[in-house]
Amino acid sequence: MRASGRTAHMLRLHARCIVYFNAVRDFGSIREAARRLNVTPSALTRQIAQMEDEIGSPLFDRLPGGMVLTAVGEIVARHIITVMQDAVRTDEQIAALAGMRGGRVSLMAVEGVAGDLMARLLTRMTETCPDVQLQAETGSPAAIIAALSGGTTDLGIAFSLDPPDELRRVAVANFPVGVIMPANHALAGQRRVRIEECIGHKLILPTRSLSLHRVMEPMLRPWRDRLDVVLETGSIELTNRMVAAGAGLAFQSRLALEFDIQRGALVHVPLADPRAVTDLGVYVRDARWLPPALERLIAEIRATLQAM
Repeated sequence: MRASGRTAHMLRLHARCIVYFNAVRDFGSIREAARRLNVTPSALTRQIAQMEDEIGSPLFDRLPGGMVLTAVGEIVARHIITVMQDAVRTDEQIAALAGMRGGRVSLMAVEGVAGDLMARLLTRMTETCPDVQLQAETGSPAAIIAALSGGTTDLGIAFSLDPPDELRRVAVANFPVGVIMPANHALAGQRRVRIEECIGHKLILPTRSLSLHRVMEPMLRPWRDRLDVVLETGSIELTNRMVAAGAGLAFQSRLALEFDIQRGALVHVPLADPRAVTDLGVYVRDARWLPPALERLIAEIRATLQAM
């Protein structure tokens, strides 16, 4: 997490070592961190060495490829990330008192919600909170965990995430997993589809990079020797296009293909299995205060999920 503007000013209330340490952590280089901070490399090196002397342990391994945090450095980094995020909150609270509501929020979501849900959510947020600056990216569940833990994003949205202890879930909604197929498929008219009804058809399955893999694997395991798998992929967009082209059946929640359903390209039929459900969770770092802009975004997410 990098400080800028008013947040950088707030951080000057803390020891200079926080800013120096975090810059080296961000850029992995004394020289680049010094350039960004407009200080000499020797001054930055002395500050890091002083921190290491006071803590009694190296904070960085000096490797040919750059500066890499040691185990002790990782512990210090988690504390500093919290300090910096709290500085952002303090800045926003002061701005709110001064009549400048605003704020900036970054979020990262899995590809499966980047379509209808994210468009609906961000549209609603821009209408109800036009003063909040938004940054949105997509990423894998592992990338979302890393970004939240490292303080490079404020909020993560993912299916069936198994988060580490430092993350906290602030909202959740459950969605049925079903079979997706072209509208003219023989199974398209059914209210529910059993796994065994899919076995005779070509299948497109999720790779381990998707949380959907954990949902489907127990249901498909008894039929593993009889599966006709034409493709395994971690791309939901590719899956939808392959299904629409008639390459095979796939398994997803409706959230990943609402647009295709509305225009009649695909059909989603829930699986007749109580295990065929995935939870969509919203996560933040557990050790931080939530700035007003982030609290407003979380409230909008809860309202959007309830409306869906």
